[in-house]
Amino acid sequence: MKKLIIILVVLAAIIFGGIAYATSWVDETVTEDALSEAVYDSTGTTEQGMTETAMALFNPTNSDDEYTLVETFINYVIYDSIKQNLNEDYDPLGDCETSECYTIQESRYADVRYAYAHLNDDNQLIVTVSAHRDSYPSFDTAVHLTFDISIEITSADLVLTLQETHLADNLIEESMLDRILGFTDQGAIEDSVTTGTLDLDDKTYTYSFTP
Repeated sequence: MKKLIIILVVLAAIIFGGIAYATSWVDETVTEDALSEAVYDSTGTTEQGMTETAMALFNPTNSDDEYTLVETFINYVIYDSIKQNLNEDYDPLGDCETSECYTIQESRYADVRYAYAHLNDDNQLIVTVSAHRDSYPSFDTAVHLTFDISIEITSADLVLTLQETHLADNLIEESMLDRILGFTDQGAIEDSVTTGTLDLDDKTYTYSFTP
């Protein structure tokens, strides 16, 4: 009996240690401080924000940094898509404290908390989606999608092309990403984007501005 207890203790230690290692491998905490206050605290609608930002982006006389305008525009698109198709109560920078206000979508595996766009030093756009799990094994993590940005002022086209995907700091190979996407309803994901066209086969997002 003593040997059996020792074996069970060792087995439990291995299991719990493995779970701890797995969660630490993907550990990354994202807070609401990462969200754009200009987008989430705007007095106008998301549609107004997208239109005004697109007008500035494709105005050849505009002096604002075009990559910053892309960042703002995509943040409006993300927020509008969440509000329209996923959770109309989502308001993470508001005064509401219910889970519906700061959680994009809940599931038994993990809750999606935040989604936002930001630029890196190479003027690539990174779309970050964070997840949180309270129950055991608890964790915080985030997926980072890095896009090249192509802006055509004359045709008023914006194209984002996916270059890399990371889970926390860990690179996800394209073959693995394709395998994961194969288990999803790609049509539903593409249709959830309210503005522009998301193509998961080509891994691109395209927006054409029409004045």
